Amino acid sequence: MSPTAAAPSPGSSLAPGYTAMEALYADPRVPKLTGRVKRMSLASPTRKLVKDRRTGLAVPNLSKPWKSYGAAPFTTKQVLPKTRAGQRGMFVTCPLPIMRQKSPRDTALLAARWTLNHHPEGSKITWMASQPVKHGWMLVYRVKYGKHQSRAAVVVMDGGMSKPGLAFVTVPDSQYKQWRDIGRVVAGVRVLG
Repeated sequence: MSPTAAAPSPGSSLAPGYTAMEALYADPRVPKLTGRVKRMSLASPTRKLVKDRRTGLAVPNLSKPWKSYGAAPFTTKQVLPKTRAGQRGMFVTCPLPIMRQKSPRDTALLAARWTLNHHPEGSKITWMASQPVKHGWMLVYRVKYGKHQSRAAVVVMDGGMSKPGLAFVTVPDSQYKQWRDIGRVVAGVRVLG
């Protein structure tokens, strides 16, 4: 990277001379993932599954109050009822919407940054858990925006397709009783087959 290259701004396209990871570490919304971030004990996966053939993944079919909803632009989508504030929890899958990196961990970090597009402006991440999963990587994090926050997670997993699959769940604090479902999601994502 040349010393005259400008630092990329959040949400902008990659500045000339920057790699995707350099742009990630220059983004003030995303802190560095250190070894202090703990692992999370994963619950037993659920038996009720949604099969996403485009990603090669099977993901938990969450029980009420979650319900399936029009998936576009994703390949599967489950949502919680809208709150008075107009926000709602969502759980989606899709082929990885960013460039795959050499390591699954780095790919998951970039995917978590990408998910900020689905949170209110000014959102910032705080890491809660990070660990490898079979065929990929999982991150759980808090997203703060103003006086509110959401809990969120991404699982990036190679389902044998041309691109890895992404499972992303986010639940706002107005629906905090469903935060427990985030653990169910990250424990339940697996490769179809």
